[in-house]
Amino acid sequence: MRTATASKIDRKEISIGRELARHGVDVLLDVEDGNALVRCQVSSAIAAAMLAPLGGEAAGQFRPLAGNMVEIDAAVTLASAQVMLTARAEALAGSVCLH
Repeated sequence: MRTATASKIDRKEISIGRELARHGVDVLLDVEDGNALVRCQVSSAIAAAMLAPLGGEAAGQFRPLAGNMVEIDAAVTLASAQVMLTARAEALAGSVCLH
């Protein structure tokens, strides 16, 4: 079995990274029957903000990437996806410096 360390992972070489780049977006949200699949590549701080409201309830994959980034591939309820996306938006708004 071959393993890759986070420092050697090219974000666009990962299937989610390619999908994000292909669509020109930074978050993919698939919704079906009241459930959602949230896929994105965000900084570790944004990932922490997105995952904190879930209290460990997200069934999915969270993989470290190069450059302090995290890939989120979370299968959650639609309500949880909304909480994740709201937390992401708030974290992003809080990280903007106005000089």
